Amino acid sequence: MGQFDSAIQDYSSALRVDPKLASALYGRGLARLKKGDAPGGTADVEAAKKLEVNISDEFSQYGLR
Repeated sequence: MGQFDSAIQDYSSALRVDPKLASALYGRGLARLKKGDAPGGTADVEAAKKLEVNISDEFSQYGLR
């Protein structure tokens, strides 16, 4: 929907509750990448993949890449 700042805030809030929530890390990473924050986005995506190897497949099912 293009509301990347709001998404990043929401994912960050979820991560304060559970820092190992792979879906929140991956979602925040994608939002950061869409905003042009390649280092931050890549770090989040890679951290999510370490926690859940197939997380990118899960998000792809929803059309998110």
